Amino acid sequence: MGILTEEMGRFIEEAGHAFVASADATGHPHLAAGLDLHVRNNSHLVFEAWFCRTTMENITANPMVAVAVAAPAADKGYQFGGVVESATDTAIMDGYTKEGEDSALPQVQYRLVIRVDTVMEFSSGIHSDQPL
Repeated sequence: MGILTEEMGRFIEEAGHAFVASADATGHPHLAAGLDLHVRNNSHLVFEAWFCRTTMENITANPMVAVAVAAPAADKGYQFGGVVESATDTAIMDGYTKEGEDSALPQVQYRLVIRVDTVMEFSSGIHSDQPL
């Protein structure tokens, strides 16, 4: 039985932004943001975004991540802990712009499938960090 509920799915859809925290093999953290997070089923999230090279290198070395979604005005949110089971590139920018080549490109959009193992409240108010 999974731990993702319909209520969590609705919250994610309404919140828009989500953040994924990853760490390299030595534990050095990195935080990335994106707009396209969805519940696939009761135990998997799908997060599609233009993740930077650091995020992708981190999940290759250490697939454990935390994903946070918040509605700051309501001081409510969720933190999902889990493991990236797959990372698939879904789009690539070729680096060309009207102004010329951009050396930071090409950028790659990835789809991460994350198996969620824990869910906690994510809030700036009083909370316990105990799994829900």
